[in-house]
Amino acid sequence: MPKVAYITLLGRSPWAVVNAYYKLLTMGKKADLIYIFTEERYRNSLPKVVRALKAISKAYNSDPEIKTDVIPDYGFFVADRKFRGLFSELERGGYRMGLDITSGRKALVAAAIVQIRAFPVAFIVYMGLLDLDFPDRPYMMIPTHMQPIRNFMGDENEGN
Repeated sequence: MPKVAYITLLGRSPWAVVNAYYKLLTMGKKADLIYIFTEERYRNSLPKVVRALKAISKAYNSDPEIKTDVIPDYGFFVADRKFRGLFSELERGGYRMGLDITSGRKALVAAAIVQIRAFPVAFIVYMGLLDLDFPDRPYMMIPTHMQPIRNFMGDENEGN
């Protein structure tokens, strides 16, 4: 089975990153390596997101290395360059890439999607939240039917 590098984009909602990762693990999508990209304004959320992803991974008998990168606010061109370099490096290392755009802001999402097209992609996912009254709750405290996931690469397991 090929190695998977999971790339997630942290925007204003740390819970969106954590809950999408949790849902993917429940669907059997484990990562060998995790990269969290965020903009400067969300830098302070990185430590708690890293701790949460480590804890969830451990619960699923997984121990991926987690790396972070902070992009300047609205840094589309910086993000574009960094993603191209990272995706090239990961491809050389034999990885397929999974991209989570759930929490990402436009500049990072656009740069990531523009660059990932040329590389081996396992999935590109977005998880919705249909119950906007409780956005800051752990995955298991929100009914799963209120958290649909969409894999833009196509997947027979997508949905609730």
